[in-house]
Amino acid sequence: MTMPKRGRHRGQAEAHPLLEVLREHPARVYSIAAAAVALVAEYVSIPQETVLALVAALLGAGEVTQRVENSKTAEAFALLAKVAAQPPQR
Repeated sequence: MTMPKRGRHRGQAEAHPLLEVLREHPARVYSIAAAAVALVAEYVSIPQETVLALVAALLGAGEVTQRVENSKTAEAFALLAKVAAQPPQR
């Protein structure tokens, strides 16, 4: 039994490989973004307000990432419960 993939789009958005990576690995992309913001804040001379705006955006992205990962976990548990409820096949 295969689970349908979430967040499928039609048209040009579906054909773009970067969007597919973003959908499949949101936590990894988020960690790269967090590291990039930390490096920019440390080594580039930019106004403090800009750094705070980047951090605020990163916190919002973290919330979205957490929700996506939680929904994937819930779907996995639902599938596991469905398989466990089936009688054993002989």
